[in-house]
Amino acid sequence: MVSIGGLLPPIGLEIPCSGYAVNVPLKIDATGMVELDFKGGIRVRIEANLNSGLGGVKMRIIGEEYSADHPTLGRVTLSQADIDTTPLSLLEVLSNMPPTFRSTLFHDFTLTIEKFPGTGESMVLSNTKTMTTLNSNLTVFPPQGAVYQLQQPVDFAPVGDPANAVVQLMALPMTMSHNP
Repeated sequence: MVSIGGLLPPIGLEIPCSGYAVNVPLKIDATGMVELDFKGGIRVRIEANLNSGLGGVKMRIIGEEYSADHPTLGRVTLSQADIDTTPLSLLEVLSNMPPTFRSTLFHDFTLTIEKFPGTGESMVLSNTKTMTTLNSNLTVFPPQGAVYQLQQPVDFAPVGDPANAVVQLMALPMTMSHNP
């Protein structure tokens, strides 16, 4: 492993970041496509060194929530699910000169829609597969104004009924900035 002069965060460090994503397409079976503007934040803890390639670290998401307001859906919230099986996220060194990193975040969420179409009642959904967001061109970590992209659309189903997906998150261009 090539040292990169202390540019990687130390084991145990907790890093808070704010996040926002605008014009997020959410496909709801009952009504079709809506666009939402999410804002919120994430906190990661550095868990272990990554000893492959040029090195890096493994990170655990220890808190994450984003919300958006919509005129007919009410408050729509993405919250970190209480799942211990979510894989550790990765921060990998791609280049030393200049420093370049790839950050891969793995998320398990609950999606709460305050006024679900057709019922008008609150509905809690969960993603049917762990979702991945990625930025492959970071020059600093923690990120400052870096956009993470959803790697593929993610289905959401009622909690306890994963075969009955009723919502699909089509994209999530999340701009992340360290906020100490």
